[in-house]
Amino acid sequence: MEKKLELSENFDIRDIRKIRDYNAERYATMSPTEIVAETRAGAEKVLRLLKREYISTK
Repeated sequence: MEKKLELSENFDIRDIRKIRDYNAERYATMSPTEIVAETRAGAEKVLRLLKREYISTK
C-alpha cells in the first residue's frame, strides 16, 4: 500500500524533495515503459483541466 504524500501549507523546497522521494519510491518497481505511461496519463489529466479553464475564461 502506498503511503499518502503530505505537503505543507507553504509549498517549499522540502515539499519538492518529498515529491521526488515519493516518486522515486513508486518508480523503483516500475519499468521505464510503465513510468512513461503513468506520466502521460497524468499529463493528459492536467491538459484537460487547462483546456477547460482556458475555454471558461474566453
